Amino acid sequence: MKSKIPIRNIYYMLAYTHDSLKFQEFKRVGEEEFENVLELYATILSLGVPSLIRAGLLKEYRVFTEQSGVVRGKINLSDTIKSNSLIRKKLIVSYDQFSEDNLLNQIIKATLENFRSQKRVSTPIRKKISSLLPYFADVSDVQLDLRLWDGIIYSKQNIRYNFMVDICRYAFEQILIDESQDDFLRKSVNDNRKLSALYEKFVYEFYRRESPYTVTHNQINWLVSDGYTSALPKMQTDIVLRDGKSTLIIDTKFYSKNMAQSFEGAEYKQLSSNLYQMFAYLNNWSMITDANVGGMILYAKTSDEYQPNHSYWIKGQSVVIDVIDLDQPFTQITEQLLKLAEKSFLRVNKGFK
Repeated sequence: MKSKIPIRNIYYMLAYTHDSLKFQEFKRVGEEEFENVLELYATILSLGVPSLIRAGLLKEYRVFTEQSGVVRGKINLSDTIKSNSLIRKKLIVSYDQFSEDNLLNQIIKATLENFRSQKRVSTPIRKKISSLLPYFADVSDVQLDLRLWDGIIYSKQNIRYNFMVDICRYAFEQILIDESQDDFLRKSVNDNRKLSALYEKFVYEFYRRESPYTVTHNQINWLVSDGYTSALPKMQTDIVLRDGKSTLIIDTKFYSKNMAQSFEGAEYKQLSSNLYQMFAYLNNWSMITDANVGGMILYAKTSDEYQPNHSYWIKGQSVVIDVIDLDQPFTQITEQLLKLAEKSFLRVNKGFK
């Protein structure tokens, strides 16, 4: 999907998914106009990274191994013998050191380096970003790769980095999409859900903050007869809304195509895998609770002419399939989200008759 989401709307989506944007240093971001989304990401980093620096860059214990004439930490006798270090009156030692040279700081430093030479970012912002790099002098240089983010584990000690590191990822993915002519690379970035994760988080946080419903994202257990669940996939919902004894399970989808054709000129059909997934959610949920339950598959609208706008009754359960146009003014997006939930709950409460 080539994103046509207005930059301002991306900012609003970020604001819903990250409480950090409520902080004073980010207030002016929502009032500015940006030439491109990279300018937005660079501006957020230029304002947010100084807060990390003022609070002190994250330090973690790292194991260092070196040849030394001083006993420090643990002596590695085997390596000392193999390297003939004793001839030079030295030992191979390993020791822990509290260091700023960790993955989170490495990702931020590499992203700042990228932005420093990024011509699509204005000169004042690039200068501000350059002024931050000396604070990362003790942090190793790394080559940015999407797999780096897979190695991140957040804790109470480093959770303050969450927002900035997410922005780094959005920026890196955007640069890959914009600059690469390689179809495989573009596909790999799309497969890593360039904006789909943001879309899912936004819809979840929007309903949590702006709707009257109880909002969760439950994992649904398979209703097996003998208790054996080995190798069954997890049924992890995106969003679950509850209104009294009624439940609405929402599955968000950010695809390049929201409907399928078996061949050119054929009738457009719903994507079967998404319907099967929702049916599994509803079937297993309704068998373990006494709540009225329905589902909604919520796509981000694409530029294709044919878009899903359908409501079904499947085995007596309501399934609404619709789209949100992220290219419209943000106030209309919020109105549409509230109306879709209200419509879906009306169907769930009414039931099939």
